[in-house]
Amino acid sequence: MPNTAKEPQIALGRAICMRREELEISQQALGLELGKDQGWISHIENGRSNPAYGTVNQIARLLGLRLSELVALAESIETADRRPLDRPLRPKP
Repeated sequence: MPNTAKEPQIALGRAICMRREELEISQQALGLELGKDQGWISHIENGRSNPAYGTVNQIARLLGLRLSELVALAESIETADRRPLDRPLRPKP
């Protein structure tokens, strides 16, 4: 799996997967802690599901991270072709 992603939810899923694997935690074990099944975790990690803010916070805590740390990891995975923060959309004249 490449370490880049065009969409933020895909990058978030990859960040969750990378941290989970780093800690040698299975999808099933993480899911059980959240009251969910392995398939639900898989959908998040593959970017097919976009979890709620509170859920992402729970996942981060279970992975030993603050929410901001997990988001920073996800942002480091996003590709450079996304619009830079210093170039917001501007209305057409």
